[in-house]
Amino acid sequence: MTKTRVLLMLLLISSSLFVAGCIDGDLSAEQIAEKMQQKQDDIDDYSYTMYITMEFGDQKMETEADMMYKKPDKYKIVQTQPAETAGSLSVSDGETVWTYDPQQNTVIVMEMPDRPEQNGQDYLKLIGMMMNESDFSLEGTEKVDGRTTYIIDMSPKDESDSGMFGDMKVWVDKETWMPLKMELKDADGNPMYSMEYRNFQINTGISDEEFQFEIPEGAEVQTMDMDEFVMPESITLEEAREEATFDILVPSYLPDGYEFDHAMVIQGFVEIVSLTYKNDDERLGISETVLGDEPQASPIMDIAEVVSINGVEGKLVKIYGESKMLQWEIGNLQLTITGTLDNEELIKIAGSMQ
Repeated sequence: MTKTRVLLMLLLISSSLFVAGCIDGDLSAEQIAEKMQQKQDDIDDYSYTMYITMEFGDQKMETEADMMYKKPDKYKIVQTQPAETAGSLSVSDGETVWTYDPQQNTVIVMEMPDRPEQNGQDYLKLIGMMMNESDFSLEGTEKVDGRTTYIIDMSPKDESDSGMFGDMKVWVDKETWMPLKMELKDADGNPMYSMEYRNFQINTGISDEEFQFEIPEGAEVQTMDMDEFVMPESITLEEAREEATFDILVPSYLPDGYEFDHAMVIQGFVEIVSLTYKNDDERLGISETVLGDEPQASPIMDIAEVVSINGVEGKLVKIYGESKMLQWEIGNLQLTITGTLDNEELIKIAGSMQ
């Protein structure tokens, strides 16, 4: 089982906030999933402060946000750290989602699409299947922010399918089955990602007014129709050039063995073209983003190494495992290369883009 699917399971659990009566080392995955489902109606609202730490080699990035949720689909997330993104928020009243960037004074407005009622049995089957495809063990109990939690170790049964991820440890709230703490390691056993929920409260009677948003004066407003959103298809380079509104740049240099595999074009608030090259199981990704009035800032680049690409400043950072990200600008394009190649090779590819 891939760690991506494990993370999906945890997101499903945390977003729906299942309540379990007990857990036992002899319970099957299906029984645990059923216990998670049994008392989900007991919780009408909840809130917490979320702390996330991501580690990239010897570099570390920390974020903090306040979160509240009210059934059926109301939520509010306000980022409080780091300072440069503090005040950014996403809020929904169940019908409309507003995403606000105070630094740019921009608001994205999305109408939530109509969704069919979720089939509880299908949900149970999904969670049960995911747990059956992983090795998990109950390691005991421990207090997290004053709440008793079960400590669960999880790892893929098929290690060859784990990719860049290693083992995961989750501290699950005994009362609500909320994952109050999680630690994920990379394939080499190094810390990669950790998350902790503090000040966790349930059924406090959160007012509907918390999920309303008034657009600030002078803010630039953009509207997105989620019903019209479709995932991009894999296409040829020639097809991508026909769809894109700009001249796509391609590398004139590639290491031996790398060949073009496919392209994708995303057109929305920003236009992005992604190119994928492969060398057996190795992948090299190149994305080209049309810049608006302001560059697309990425917090991870705040801890990146500054490099030179044909005399232009670029930023290079190690992300997961051996993967690296190189980012720079050419005219009104922001280019990003991701791959596991040596730094020198990534810079050489970047310098050959034309």
